[in-house]
Amino acid sequence: MKKIITKFYIILLLVTISGCETSKSINYDLNVNKASTETYRVTNNSEIIGSIDSSGIYKWLGIPYAQKPINDLRWRAPREIENYSKKYEAISFKKPCVQFQSSLTNNGLVKPGAVVGSEDCLYLNIYSPALSKDQISKDNINLPVMVWIHGGGNTTGMPSEYNPEIFVKSENIIFVSIAYRLGIFGWLSHPELREQNDIDSSSNFGLLDQIMALKWIKENIQFFGGNPNNITIFGESAGGQNVIALYSSPLAKGLFDRAISQSGGTSVTSIKDAEKINRSDPSYISSYKNRHVTTEEWVNILNKKGLIPSKFGEKNNLFDLRSLDSLSLMSGIDKGEFWSSQRDLARIISDNVVIPEEGILETLKDASKHANVPVILGINKDENKLFNFFNKDLVRNLFNRFFLVKDPFYYDILSDYQSLAWRSNGLDTPADIIHQSGQNNIYTYRFDWDEEPKILGMDFSLLLGAAHAFEIPFIMGDFDLGGQTSFIYDKDKIKERNILSASMMQYWSEFAKNGNPDRGSNKNLARWEKWKTFEGDSKIMILDTISSGGSRIINSHVPIDALVETFNNDPRSKKIEDKCAFLEVVFSWVDNWKEKNNSCINYES
Repeated sequence: MKKIITKFYIILLLVTISGCETSKSINYDLNVNKASTETYRVTNNSEIIGSIDSSGIYKWLGIPYAQKPINDLRWRAPREIENYSKKYEAISFKKPCVQFQSSLTNNGLVKPGAVVGSEDCLYLNIYSPALSKDQISKDNINLPVMVWIHGGGNTTGMPSEYNPEIFVKSENIIFVSIAYRLGIFGWLSHPELREQNDIDSSSNFGLLDQIMALKWIKENIQFFGGNPNNITIFGESAGGQNVIALYSSPLAKGLFDRAISQSGGTSVTSIKDAEKINRSDPSYISSYKNRHVTTEEWVNILNKKGLIPSKFGEKNNLFDLRSLDSLSLMSGIDKGEFWSSQRDLARIISDNVVIPEEGILETLKDASKHANVPVILGINKDENKLFNFFNKDLVRNLFNRFFLVKDPFYYDILSDYQSLAWRSNGLDTPADIIHQSGQNNIYTYRFDWDEEPKILGMDFSLLLGAAHAFEIPFIMGDFDLGGQTSFIYDKDKIKERNILSASMMQYWSEFAKNGNPDRGSNKNLARWEKWKTFEGDSKIMILDTISSGGSRIINSHVPIDALVETFNNDPRSKKIEDKCAFLEVVFSWVDNWKEKNNSCINYES
């Protein structure tokens, strides 16, 4: 059986992007497996049969968890799936949700920027150790369930990019990955939507999809050997942000028992700012809000192209939008890459339905309002180097094969402080707030692995380091990135890499089992202490190879308000001529930071 190759974010770093745009009917069933009677299961909805991987892992791919969100169900909450009329063969991945093809997740079939996928995409995938139906029933098997929420800025990504088979087999867990509506289909704030009834008035349809998937899992995972009362949600990047959003959502309470946010954040957009902003307003410049297209801008582009008769705010505008096909709707969005300043509509909106009007951070202050379950919040040491690597103002790219940093000093200090700002937004700030709300089972980490090889004079440990998303293969246990494996992983350090990976899988699974990563599932690792054991003591786990100090607990705290002072005290800051401009770039990644702080005042000249 053909192995599912993990399509990690950096899979095309050193490959010349090629290919041409093809027709809409692209085959995303990358692995059509042979159905096995040993995987036959009867759920609350139907009879399902899956397949068995060559490694012995049981897989059920492409299980629908909601009705198709098409036609009149576009921009409505997902509806419960009806009973299947016949035995359902869950033996292949389904098409991804509608998105622009990214060069970083390119499958080689289409040109980056092409619209791919389908609106019929609300499916999930289940992986389990080899367990017969009779064994599950007889032995009362209830394995911990880990639900993966993929990243991709909530505009791209698909479950088929990740291969958890080693993770599942080594740690004896149930792994579930879910697809959810993306971009304009998953996040849309519009005045006419608020006229819809109840939950349909939401703006966060992608989050509602995730909530519906969790409901399906809670009701059915027992038939696959999973414990419905021990569900851990975890995700990376936008997936990590979605984890924190679900943690704060009243609609998700009771649907999960632990949470892990990898490189997530807490940024939200108000209904007002999602729909219409004044881009000439100085407060929006270099602001999170300014990175997104508003509903008004998107709608009026479609109107100007003659695709819809109405403009934003005019009667029947939502009806006109629902009348368009997905390709036409996407034509109003910038095709720029994921680091583009304006790629898609604002996402994660404080709609007062899924996300309370006061936003995520305010909600996290009150334990009665949030999930109040054990949580891991983590970050990578060099988060922003992945994005800076592709920034043509910072790195000269020759033939997509040779990469030269234009100003190494500026590249390093900019990456350092952008990554610190990300850490503060996604780790320290929410950890502090959740802890202050009364939840004591908080664990944090910093992923420090940066041991990429040197190739043709290019030091990828400096170019990329412990960049965004680089921890994913370590958690999945799969380092097969296709032809690019040798460019990312140093062959001389494979043993240490694998030891770190095994450690991380143990920590993650132990947390899923008991709400405390402790010393890992084998009880032989460095003890992972809580974020705060007493006032003023912030504990963070450093995840690294043995030769670089090993995994260890340190005291570290990076509150957002201290970053400017940290910058002032950094000897390198003296070499930055325009400190104000530098800090504006750094804090453009932090939601509402500019409105709360004036970076041009809070530094020593």
